[in-house]
Amino acid sequence: MSQQQRLNEYIQQVCRQIRNKEMHASISQELRGHLEDKIEDYQASGLTLESAIDKAIADMGDPIQIGKHLHQAHKPRMEWSVVALVAMLIGFGLLVMYSLSQSQTDAGHLFTNKVVGILLGLALFIALLFFDYRKLQPYSLYLYLGIVLCMLLTNLFATTINGRPMYLNIGFLLNVYGMCSVLLILSMAGMFAKWNWEKLTTLFRAALTFLVPFAILFVSHHTFEAILLLAGFLVLVAVSPAPRRMVWKLFGVLFLTIAGTVFLTIKPYKLDRLYSFLDPHADPNGSGYILLQSLKTLQEAGLWGHGFGASLSRLPGTEADLVFAYIVHSFGLVTGAAILLLGIILLVRLLRAVRLVRDRYGVMLMSGLMTLFFIPYFWSILMTAGFLPIMSVNLPFISYGNTSFIMQMLLIGLVLNVYSRKDIQPIEASKPPAQT
Repeated sequence: MSQQQRLNEYIQQVCRQIRNKEMHASISQELRGHLEDKIEDYQASGLTLESAIDKAIADMGDPIQIGKHLHQAHKPRMEWSVVALVAMLIGFGLLVMYSLSQSQTDAGHLFTNKVVGILLGLALFIALLFFDYRKLQPYSLYLYLGIVLCMLLTNLFATTINGRPMYLNIGFLLNVYGMCSVLLILSMAGMFAKWNWEKLTTLFRAALTFLVPFAILFVSHHTFEAILLLAGFLVLVAVSPAPRRMVWKLFGVLFLTIAGTVFLTIKPYKLDRLYSFLDPHADPNGSGYILLQSLKTLQEAGLWGHGFGASLSRLPGTEADLVFAYIVHSFGLVTGAAILLLGIILLVRLLRAVRLVRDRYGVMLMSGLMTLFFIPYFWSILMTAGFLPIMSVNLPFISYGNTSFIMQMLLIGLVLNVYSRKDIQPIEASKPPAQT
């Protein structure tokens, strides 16, 4: 038997123990390199080729045991604590929608539509767990151009539903602005991970990549979506390998540019919203009404609330933007505090998870997507208590809205996908990014 045949047989025995076939090529290459080095060393010491092969294989050890060890080292690992927390939030969201459907005569659709959204979201979530997130990266630029084009078309030909021009009619209504922040950050993470951040021009490219969709969101008055995009972009740049001094300069220029543009173009009604946030009692029956009623709802709820199915007619949008106020109203301050605590625990677990990821694209993807999840989560809670301005913000997994729910499942599915594959890094994935 030739040298190559013997080495192939040994390597095949090792790989047969490793269920993750994606690792076979890189492990085979690594094992072959070690064996050939040992064979050369033993031949240099005077052994025959046959004896050198025997000794090299003996030194490596039993292929079955080595294969089992490598299988344990490289198999996908799920962060089950995150899955459990997400399941708790989804289950509670279903309970809240059922409670709302019982409290309002015309709200029976809330529960049934929520069930449909959960089934669709779970199907996407499960599919993502078996998908290699790295396969998305080559299509990042096309995804970016596609979503920017859809935003432009929506800005020109939007279909308005519930007073919000967010939909593009392409045979069915596509909620472009409900999806854009997630897809833009997903595409930017893929592009940024391949760029050479040592060059000053890269920062200008990144800024331009961000400013184009941000300007579309700004002129179309989708304020919260613009805030999400800004936050996600800043996080992507912050976790990039760009020199810190350059990053701070970029942040400073962006801050001055955006602040100046807002100051020069802000509409009177947006100023009224800001004033009502700072002093809701100045116009208690106008711009300050919703915040005052939200605060009153929290104050009157008590520790355990008014019970399942309790009605809350004083506030609009209790199934979506102000769902946290309804949660406290019906289930009490204790439940509201539990929802806040669950969000904090989920954030801590995911921050721990992202620190274990070594792939640059994976780190950027996780960091950007986590930003898009947790800003709405905590904003929707804090705004009902008057700590942040009231905006159109859904509480992830709990609020009504199938598009937002599916996007949230996409976020968590991709984040868990990156984490589960943190130990699966073929040689190609570990190479430094191209210098572009």
